[in-house]
Amino acid sequence: MRWGTAVLSCALTLGSVACVKSNPPSQFAGDARGRACMEALPSLDVADAELSEQMRMARMLSAESLELPAPAVPSDKSAATLTLWSEHELKAWLSEKQKRAEAARAELDRAALENHRQRIVAGALVGLVFEDVGRSLLVLPIPSELESEPEIAEIFHELMVKQAEPYLIHARLAYEACAGNASGLTTMSHWSDFCSAREESLPRATSEQPAELATAR
Repeated sequence: MRWGTAVLSCALTLGSVACVKSNPPSQFAGDARGRACMEALPSLDVADAELSEQMRMARMLSAESLELPAPAVPSDKSAATLTLWSEHELKAWLSEKQKRAEAARAELDRAALENHRQRIVAGALVGLVFEDVGRSLLVLPIPSELESEPEIAEIFHELMVKQAEPYLIHARLAYEACAGNASGLTTMSHWSDFCSAREESLPRATSEQPAELATAR
């Protein structure tokens, strides 16, 4: 099945529309259920200037990953058109999305080693970055030819779930680490609540263990 092969080779998303930016109040608790974006994060208990240069770079790379616009989905949902789209626009976008996510994750891992506050923030950001990729995989359009083939459409959906699974597991582990690190800290307790709620709202993956994306706590 050519469409299935194309999806396997490129695998991803049309989610990730940039959030509308706003200036949150000083004690913003975060958006636990909205789209994964920088504006969803809770407010910090310190000024941005008190974060390390490494952390500021990590936040910039995270934003670059989250804000990468998805390619426009063709209006024609036939298998032939979607296959061509997936092999070109979607494949190129996914490659860049993954590259940016990994760059952000590497920088966040380094920033997390500098102090406990940054470890909390890094966990939340890793969660958002990989949640964004995972959720995007789950919203790929199903070819119109499959509308009369529910069994094949279900196989297609299961394929997308399998593609999204390691990203969702990675996000879940990062949110759990964030919530645990922030628990009991008065000035960062809202980060624990945010990460716990964000983790609970994630789609459930089909297995308990991460595939190739083991998270560093």
